Amino acid sequence: MSKILIVDDAPASREALAKWLEREGFETATARNGAEGLVQLKGFKPNMILLDHMMPEVDGLTFLAGIRRFPKWKAMPVIMMTGLKDKAHQMKAQTLNVSEYLVKNEYTPRDLLDLIRKHLAPAPATALDGLTQSPMSH
Repeated sequence: MSKILIVDDAPASREALAKWLEREGFETATARNGAEGLVQLKGFKPNMILLDHMMPEVDGLTFLAGIRRFPKWKAMPVIMMTGLKDKAHQMKAQTLNVSEYLVKNEYTPRDLLDLIRKHLAPAPATALDGLTQSPMSH
């Protein structure tokens, strides 16, 4: 079962999202801000993070910049969900390797679920994955 960490300062949004994802078959943990998110990240060990941008104490971009410095979290899928349409914030998130940047109220739950599944899906196998020896080793 995939584990998703939800980092959002709005209790209603955070809890509704967690319950919905659990019904969809995911294990979830929540945090109210980036500082709590870091604690959860270390203990819960999620496969993905759903991250709000504007939060007290440690905002989403600061949290994201912090975790990207560690090799084990450098490539972790992060979907940023924010009320900010500002292109500068979106570009900053992209420089921090955000997987998706979604503006709240501009996507459906089905859109979010499709993106979650897309980013949690294993990489497709290639024709070379099954080779155990080099074709030139004969």
